[in-house]
Amino acid sequence: MNIDRQTQPPIPLGNSTNELADLQALQDKPEWEQVWKVTRALLVVWAVAVWALLILLPGVGQISNMASATLHLPYMLIGLALVGAVVAAHSLKADGHLLWFLGVLLMLAGWI
Repeated sequence: MNIDRQTQPPIPLGNSTNELADLQALQDKPEWEQVWKVTRALLVVWAVAVWALLILLPGVGQISNMASATLHLPYMLIGLALVGAVVAAHSLKADGHLLWFLGVLLMLAGWI
């Protein structure tokens, strides 16, 4: 069996130094999807820390009787609901909601 091969002209590769520079530039760019994934996880950890340190612990420390419990317990529960919303937004990858709930939690923590 003798199969004739058709010869094709070689494909011009252009300037190899430019291709090498382009390849290097592609490798140097961060993968923004991975960066955002890590940032989202850090935002959730930060939201839990903000709630615990700025809302939960001071609220628990100021509860001494039933009157102070009725004053501070709603804010602690609102903060817990916001933390739950942040975690839910993170797991659903709803980034706009994640940032909105985190902003509201920070406003609550600043107000407390």
